[in-house]
Amino acid sequence: MNIIIFGPQGSGKGTQADLLAQKFNLAHIETGLIFREIARDDSELGRIVKALNEQKEMIPDDITIDVLRHSLEKVPAGMGVIIDSAPRTFGQILGVEQMLDEMKFPIDKAIYIKLPYAESIARISKRYACTVCYRHFVLGNQIKDVHEHCPTCGGPVMQRGDDTPEGITKRLDTFYKITIPVIEHYRNQGLLIEIDGNKKVEKVFSDIIEKLAE
Repeated sequence: MNIIIFGPQGSGKGTQADLLAQKFNLAHIETGLIFREIARDDSELGRIVKALNEQKEMIPDDITIDVLRHSLEKVPAGMGVIIDSAPRTFGQILGVEQMLDEMKFPIDKAIYIKLPYAESIARISKRYACTVCYRHFVLGNQIKDVHEHCPTCGGPVMQRGDDTPEGITKRLDTFYKITIPVIEHYRNQGLLIEIDGNKKVEKVFSDIIEKLAE
């Protein structure tokens, strides 16, 4: 099974992707996490990505596709994937789909976790990230206190630097302007599963499993 998953910031798509990866033995490829890791590298690509992140700008389509290809090359033979937020722009669709077909990862389903705009902002304001493995967590869900350590690696956590009111609003507006047309593409292809993300994690997950089984 090969899945792509979409949702506005704060929708919990990373958490759901992790749960789906565990249930179906899929490799979870989180493009946002990959680019945050690249931005920490002292390399030409790292400096480009870091500058784009600081300016709250989109990563160019060709870089996104190239980075995604390198990640897919590391997936063990016979294992499916769940790709978080790629293709992210309409211009990426053809390149990403051709690459997935060539690499034997054809898309079976696309999942869209919907969340009201105001709820996205409320959730993101509670989001923290591990300073070691860079995983992000929601205060009150995966971590109960800001002084807790990362449940994945034990590293210290802190609020993400790009989760400022200005940064949050810009990323949400970008999602609705740039990524919604991609989601509509998969709706037109008959591949889209639409899920209400304004529920508890367990209920969202059970809804996804139910839709996948239909």
